[in-house]
Amino acid sequence: MHEIKNEKVINYSMCFIYACLVIFFIAHLPVVFISVLAVICAWNFYLTYNNKPKPNSILANILAGAALVLMLLSVGMSDTVILFVAMLMLSSLFKLLQAKTKKHYHIITTLTFFSLSSVYLFNQSILTTLAVSGLYILNFAVLGLLESKHNLKIASKQSGKLLLLALPLAIFLLLFLPKMPAFWQLPGPKLAKTGLSEQVDPFDIAKLSNSDELVFRATFNNSAPNAPYYWRAIVHDEFNGNAWLTSDFLKYNNLKSNSKNDIDEQFIATYSVIAEPASQKWLYGLFYSRSESQNVESNTLGLLRKKNYQAKSLQYDVTSTRFTSTPLNDFENKRYTYLAHKKNVKAASLAKNLKQNTQTDRQFYNHLLQHFVDNKFTYTLTPTPMSGDNTIDQFLFDNKRGFCGHYASAAAYIFRSAGIPARLASGYLGGELNLDNSTLSVRQYDAHAWVEVYIQSEGWVIFDATAVVAPERLNGSLSQNEALNTEFKTNLDFGLVSLSNFPGINWLRLELENLDYQWSSWVLGFDKQKQNDFLKSLFGSRNIWLVPLIVLLTIGICFIAYFVYLNLPKRATKLAPMVKEFYQIQKWAQKQNIKTPEHLTPSQQLQVYMEQSPQSAQSLSAFSQLFNQVRYGKKSFTNERKTQAKDLIKLIKTSK
Repeated sequence: MHEIKNEKVINYSMCFIYACLVIFFIAHLPVVFISVLAVICAWNFYLTYNNKPKPNSILANILAGAALVLMLLSVGMSDTVILFVAMLMLSSLFKLLQAKTKKHYHIITTLTFFSLSSVYLFNQSILTTLAVSGLYILNFAVLGLLESKHNLKIASKQSGKLLLLALPLAIFLLLFLPKMPAFWQLPGPKLAKTGLSEQVDPFDIAKLSNSDELVFRATFNNSAPNAPYYWRAIVHDEFNGNAWLTSDFLKYNNLKSNSKNDIDEQFIATYSVIAEPASQKWLYGLFYSRSESQNVESNTLGLLRKKNYQAKSLQYDVTSTRFTSTPLNDFENKRYTYLAHKKNVKAASLAKNLKQNTQTDRQFYNHLLQHFVDNKFTYTLTPTPMSGDNTIDQFLFDNKRGFCGHYASAAAYIFRSAGIPARLASGYLGGELNLDNSTLSVRQYDAHAWVEVYIQSEGWVIFDATAVVAPERLNGSLSQNEALNTEFKTNLDFGLVSLSNFPGINWLRLELENLDYQWSSWVLGFDKQKQNDFLKSLFGSRNIWLVPLIVLLTIGICFIAYFVYLNLPKRATKLAPMVKEFYQIQKWAQKQNIKTPEHLTPSQQLQVYMEQSPQSAQSLSAFSQLFNQVRYGKKSFTNERKTQAKDLIKLIKTSK
């Protein structure tokens, strides 16, 4: 059994790494299982701190078996990625609890590299990358401590130097190494960050205003269109009495949209979107959207979605046009006017009265908007809970206060009751503009629901009662709404956005968002298309064959340079304490023309200096005493003694 010189420091370091990992995975692993991991980590720390013996293998195996059963019960088998991460963390911590030999610690550090890498399955932001990089350095330092007698500080410096040496090569390979698909990969974790689904209850959409999770960013290529920005994600065409659902007809409508359909007349804008990971394939676009980007497809409704699921940010380009005025066929007209549940009798009666008092669908549209104004409906982020099979009637005639989902659901029901084709759309409204990079950041609290109504001779148009109930909501983000500011901040989970009333914190938040946007755009979003454009800008289309040659030459030069570095003559060893300071006194003596025989010891030389320079004798005597204490008295050369030596040298040099 090999002796481990720094076992206590190694245990502390590994406990710190896994404590950080537990914090990273709090949002993705069950609370019960996270608590078990935290207890094991704390137990490791307690045993190390109190020099207690580690548990025997029988006890550790019994506890490991119990923890495994708890893991299967709490985590389950439905998400294989979460299960993989949970097993990796559990096995690593129990191995650390039993580690006694150098071989054990080698296995643990190897597992730790996989544990640290698994963080990127869930978050790839620049802050996460910096934090994980620091933990990588610490893990490399632990690996170095297993084979050396250095302290943690020296080992961490060496580890950091290796990372800095590898960084330029990594950047070079990112830019020039051809992008190839993975030979194998784990399925992505089922992250549900957007909060939207194909079966959404608009009455519950207000709950999304509690979260400031980033959903996507958008940057317009030219001038931005006029607000409001309705970012369509999902269309719901069936009402089950409480919620609006996406029917199988729309869910599996995979036909691609007609390319360049009336673009010249109806063109709105082109823009780029960086979408965060989400559990659904639906993406975001304005009005009728199309995209030619890889892994993105468009359907006949002008909606966008991913071709394949991927557990990372997705950047895609979009072209948006106005809705066309193409007449609906009989099937579409019946689908968008059908109501299976008609228990909201008062709402149906309201629709009948409005229909009798209007001549056209456009007049009906305007009268319904005016109805919300005349009856003093209000907009709130904390709507009154409702239950039963007539919630629309309760909202329209009793509560009269609600979030966007209440208004959208009620309006769609009224339009269909009047025989006017309508469908409910869910997505996001607006976004916060960052002036540093002209980018709109859309967050979870910007989730919104509205109605798309088909009006004869006009086509599909947006109906949103928010325009008359809370018109200021249509501009910018919900976080910038002054009328709802107090209610919004109270309703929001704790974070930088909830503290944005303080100018300094708000400035820091915007700067961090700008930095994260650049990271997402140029590092995480550096795909094959961007790489091809970059290489063509450097070499042109005809000289692209130079790329593999440059890659091979660069890698070869790096290996040769590293080999030469390893074989360079070693620098002189570091001077012992007080020797450098004594050399400074010698140089001073030479300038003073004070000569001493070569065979004298340092103390004897200092005595000669005192005799020939009486004005410096007192300072030289103090320096001689300090020199003898450190060099011969085995006193440590502390920062205090270093400062004392520097002060004495200054006094000696300035004495006259």
